[in-house]
Amino acid sequence: MKKKLALSGLITATAASLMFNPTSSAAESTQQSVQFQMDQLSYSVESDKHLLETAPFELHSHSMVPLREMALSLGSQVTWNQTDQSITLSGRSFRDITLTIDSNIAVNAHGEQIQLPEHVRLVNGRVFVPARSVALLMNAKLVWEPGSRTVTVSQHLDSADPIYINYDFNKDEQGWKGGFSELPVDYNPDTYELKHTRELIPLPEQQEPKYGLKLSGINQNGDLFMFLSRGVGGLKPNTDYDVKMNFAMYTDQKAGSDGVGVAPAESVFVKAGIVNKEPQALTVKDAENLYYRMNLDIGYQSSNGENATVIGDIRKPDPGKEGFQRVDFDYSATVTTDAQGKIYLLIGTHSGFEGLSTLYYSDIQVTATPK
Repeated sequence: MKKKLALSGLITATAASLMFNPTSSAAESTQQSVQFQMDQLSYSVESDKHLLETAPFELHSHSMVPLREMALSLGSQVTWNQTDQSITLSGRSFRDITLTIDSNIAVNAHGEQIQLPEHVRLVNGRVFVPARSVALLMNAKLVWEPGSRTVTVSQHLDSADPIYINYDFNKDEQGWKGGFSELPVDYNPDTYELKHTRELIPLPEQQEPKYGLKLSGINQNGDLFMFLSRGVGGLKPNTDYDVKMNFAMYTDQKAGSDGVGVAPAESVFVKAGIVNKEPQALTVKDAENLYYRMNLDIGYQSSNGENATVIGDIRKPDPGKEGFQRVDFDYSATVTTDAQGKIYLLIGTHSGFEGLSTLYYSDIQVTATPK
């Protein structure tokens, strides 16, 4: 197809927005939004606040915002091509948009070239774009508040649009919570050594430094559940979604090792769940004692529960190498969103090993597609 160079970036971006906008008179939709404030090292998605390594800024009266954070917050996919230094955005309402570092030309799904008012810039390893023009190409609406110097970008998603989310923890915990259950309320902190924090993963020196969420604890009671959870909003209320979750776990436990009672790797079971109520450890009376128990059916150690499934254990792939190694896990489920259009993600380990387990989690990716 013959490529055409647009005469005006803003006008052409507006025209492209109208061209790609699907008929919406009868379509059901839900709105996603993300907010950036100039010169502030944070951005907001719904009520969640996240940190940035480099702040948005103004350039020749144009708001420059981080592309990846804007696109993922609006449910689009982002693909980076290292060879030609290009980024491709993919979304149902606009299909594909390709941008290139140090270029002010965007290419839409028809192969048409659209001129942007500023060049795409790489700042401290992050891609920045002129917010208004790229938002229009994504069929999104932008509101500028001059008093607070705030940009809010929102997009109405068709009911059939999938949502893509990625959590890498290199800047903050990104709204994930950590917890522990299946232990006495009056447990001794010195003997259980429970810990939930965001830390650098102890990787070999030749590997690039990487942050993860750390869960650590000693199973003193014969049964310990260490878990991470997060709510995901912006979905259509009371609707069935097919949800896929991928994540990486870093472990230093090798198969076949001797442990306290049972093996430290094969007897710590990785579990995952996707539900429509927040996972919590509640105080429950058992006989004469109080225990922390999950408000969900997570099963018992190697057994599945109604709300959590065993998807592996914590053995590392190469037992001949020392230190922590990465293991990738996949989990999928169909879940009905709650009345606010929200679901909850659950990742945890259920331990039969009566010793210390220390694990790191990173690169959690989620795709939610309405049925």
